[in-house]
This record gives sequence, C-alpha cells and structure tokens, in this order.
Amino acid sequence: MDNRILFICTGNYYRSRYAEILFNNYAQKYDLNWRAFSRGFQESTRPWPISPNAKHGLAAKGITLDQTRYPMKLDPKDLSDAYHVILMDEIEHRPMMTEEYPEWLSRVDFWQIRDIDFESPHSALAKLDIRLQRLMADLNIKHATA
Repeated sequence: MDNRILFICTGNYYRSRYAEILFNNYAQKYDLNWRAFSRGFQESTRPWPISPNAKHGLAAKGITLDQTRYPMKLDPKDLSDAYHVILMDEIEHRPMMTEEYPEWLSRVDFWQIRDIDFESPHSALAKLDIRLQRLMADLNIKHATA
C-alpha cells in the first residue's frame, strides 16, 4: 500500500512504537501524506501498552498519549501493506527476518537502534530521532518528485 511505513522491533513495545508515533506526529505536523504503523516479531507479555521509556521520550517532545493500543505481532500482510519496511536493529532482527520472512530480506531497511539491554534509552531514542528526521526528508523529496 502506498505511503505506509512499517517499523518492526522484537516486541512492538519500545523502539518501533516510539518510531511509529513520532513519525505520525511529524507527518501530521508537516502535512505529509504518509502514515506509519508498527509490529513486533514476538507476542508481548508486558503489562502496559507501551514502554515507559518510549512514553517518556514522546512526552519530552510534547506528545502525550491518552490511549494507545497494545503491541501487535507481525503478520505477512503487514509487510505487503507497507511501502517501506524498517527493522530497528540488524544484529537482533536479521536472524528473525531470515527465519520467518526470508523472501523480504532484500526489501527491508535495517537501522542500528539497539534494545535497552545494549543501549540506554537516551541514546537509542536520540538515534531514532535523527533517523526519523532523515527518513521524513527523504520521503518528502521522493513524494515531491513522484
């Protein structure tokens, strides 16, 4: 489907959710015809719908969440519904993608945003901010020339 970006992480609880919500906030702010959605490779067993780290990072940008959905597991249809697919961490997610969806490996983009066990939320979210800004600029340029 045109104009949809899919962010994928392990549990759809922290990095991919932050990316989805922040991307959609930017797209609305800049009146871009793009929407993001996010999924995870695994079912989440977390008691909250979104990571407190993601929630605090978004709040620091003035984005408050009145309600949010619980994490969702990746489905093959999600991949085909996306114009562009981004996985949060190549080291962590390439093996999962290779096992579950090997036919998609050549059509995804891997970012290097490590999970909380390997990188502080402050560092990971700062990297995500930079990557999202670049992505927005690229999409705006591509969209303007399409």
